[in-house]
Amino acid sequence: MKHEQETGFPDISDILALKAEGRRENARKTFGEKIAMMEALRERLEPFKRAREARQAKRNQPTE
Repeated sequence: MKHEQETGFPDISDILALKAEGRRENARKTFGEKIAMMEALRERLEPFKRAREARQAKRNQPTE
């Protein structure tokens, strides 16, 4: 990171620029490519979703 400004906050302009470029790249993609991205994201998140659902089911079980 660059030097801190007078306000004491770090300079995050490089991060914001990368995010903006990513948004531009995503905007250039076709609808099919965007759907494929979402399906890939859903697949990557599936183990986390199953773990969360298992925790919730265990929490909601009646105790004896």
